Amino acid sequence: MSASAGAIAFAGLVMKELRQVRSDPRILPLLVVAPLVQLVVLAYAANLDVATARVLVVDQDGSAEAREIAQRLPNTGSFEIWSTTDDPRRIDDALNRGDADVALTLPKGLGRTLGHGRPATVQLTVDGSDSTAASIALGAAGGLTQRLSREWSLVPSLPIASEAATQRTPVELVSRVLYNPDLRSRIFMVPGVLAMVLLVVTMIATSMAIVREKELGTLEQLVVTPISRTVLLAGKLVPFLLFGLVDSVVVLLVTRYWFEVPFVGSVAFLFANLAPYLASTLGLGLLVSTVSRTQQQAMMTALFLVMMPMLYLSGFVFPVESMPAVVRPLTEIVPLRHFLVILRGVMLKGAGLTALWPSVVKLWLIGLVTFAAAVALFQKRAR
Repeated sequence: MSASAGAIAFAGLVMKELRQVRSDPRILPLLVVAPLVQLVVLAYAANLDVATARVLVVDQDGSAEAREIAQRLPNTGSFEIWSTTDDPRRIDDALNRGDADVALTLPKGLGRTLGHGRPATVQLTVDGSDSTAASIALGAAGGLTQRLSREWSLVPSLPIASEAATQRTPVELVSRVLYNPDLRSRIFMVPGVLAMVLLVVTMIATSMAIVREKELGTLEQLVVTPISRTVLLAGKLVPFLLFGLVDSVVVLLVTRYWFEVPFVGSVAFLFANLAPYLASTLGLGLLVSTVSRTQQQAMMTALFLVMMPMLYLSGFVFPVESMPAVVRPLTEIVPLRHFLVILRGVMLKGAGLTALWPSVVKLWLIGLVTFAAAVALFQKRAR
């Protein structure tokens, strides 16, 4: 074949592919719209800066010094006061539920101790399940106590301004890190792998398996058989459900005994909440299969329009608290976000339904609605 003939053939093939893309209303949005969606979502969600930590202030003293310490917390830019109380029993509950990230305890007698020129101790209790946020909170709190100590040591009206007092720190910070004392980032990241494995196995594999039946023409043959559509759908989905359960057990065992991530909660409670998560991922896979004609199209749709946005908006990589306020409501409809809260709460904190019920309710609602919509659309398209 001559060079000119090869060039003509090449041009013809290019034009043929462009016509096919233009004639297929499903591929063109994937090639043009999907990158724009990814850019917008990533630009807003991809923020590794840790937002302000929510602080529960436990003021058992009520002195002017205690109030000043509490009032100076927001000025650091790393804290915002979530609530103030004098009951230390609220600490574990607030951190366990995720309502607060940090608890600052100002003990009784703090003002009197400082007034006599003696160093006083305040305690910072941190949720260490997110090691990065915990490290920043500890550093910011330590910097605040050092600044206060220097300022108070220079106030002439206070006894601690004596020469001897200036040689020691009037306010000492004692830190207590819960759930991840060593602040290992692996403790935070590894549990999320389970959720991602289930997402890949159930959503992408399900969508591609059903689309493969379409490509081979066997799906239409099954539809016209006496088998009911419900039985047909169950037969297609149950194998991937079983694979998801097996993968869950394997990943949990590896996480616990190889990576040494603690599991202090209820296994039964965790697996009970696998049901709505798997319902949502299987439903998403089914939805992808109904709008896709080829396996390649199903893969692109699943990756670019479903999986990657879910990954960005779930909090698996980028903290939800660091996202703009306009984006955060979108994260509420992402099943991966709520399953990660449940997963980390059960594994690292030993939390149960009392602490995790908001995420449990949202996950069940998302799972049921997604699966029901997917089944209805699939049955409609299969008629």
